[in-house]
Amino acid sequence: MTSLNFKKLYFLGPEGTYAQKAMNSLIKTYNITSEEIIPKNPITGILKLLDKEKNSAAVLPIENSIAGIVRETIDNLVIMKNKQIKITAETIIPIHHCLVSTTDDINDIKTIISHPQALDQCSGYINQNFPNAKVISYPSTAEAAKTVTLKGKEYAAISSEIAAEKFGLKILDRNINDIKDNKTRFLLISKYSIESSNNYKTSLFFSVKNEPGSLYKVLKIFNEHEINMLYIESRPSKKLMGEYNFCIDIEGHQTDKDIVNALSEIKSVTNSLKITGSYPKFKS
Repeated sequence: MTSLNFKKLYFLGPEGTYAQKAMNSLIKTYNITSEEIIPKNPITGILKLLDKEKNSAAVLPIENSIAGIVRETIDNLVIMKNKQIKITAETIIPIHHCLVSTTDDINDIKTIISHPQALDQCSGYINQNFPNAKVISYPSTAEAAKTVTLKGKEYAAISSEIAAEKFGLKILDRNINDIKDNKTRFLLISKYSIESSNNYKTSLFFSVKNEPGSLYKVLKIFNEHEINMLYIESRPSKKLMGEYNFCIDIEGHQTDKDIVNALSEIKSVTNSLKITGSYPKFKS
């Protein structure tokens, strides 16, 4: 069985976040131990620590089935200076948001606070039930829940049931997501690779020339080598308006013969190419 040991294991905090639930799932699946488990935010700060510390790891969100990619994670992952740091594993956590508060009367609520993605995922619920409520963004759902404990009964947070229990809040409503099949994919990021009987996926980041057909040339190579592309996302190059870089997930391991050959060809039609990890596909 795979076993991983870290000096420090970070997760997007504070305690009570879905990231903590994802971390616990990964710990169980891959027999992970750590001298310290540390809730921390923001994502940028966590990845900066991984970049300079010798044996640290982190569990961070990368993609939500409704709101899409977590830009802060991918943008900072691809600029890591430490080339050993990569995606080690993934897990997918169902998201069931709750409306929580110190009051037990839903009519008291005048202000709703939560992480921007949670607010977006529950926007229909908020508009229907609290059309006049003030809505405020917080760094995490758990921090929003913690803040509500310090506010009056007019405040409510959108958070997990775990956070409500941790901070002693009352659950006014459960499963308030506009789309009920709401899931978030989390990554374990570290210097290690995992051997697994599961199928693998490989994550790539590349830039191309800002000219017609440049992206097509890359996709054509994957097609010619019969490599299945699982995901694609464009990100601004942050250099020129209208210039984009691309994040792609493909099926298979970077050492597979077809992928080795495809990446060799792709290097000739891209400005830059970075493999951000080959890791076991999540198996539900």
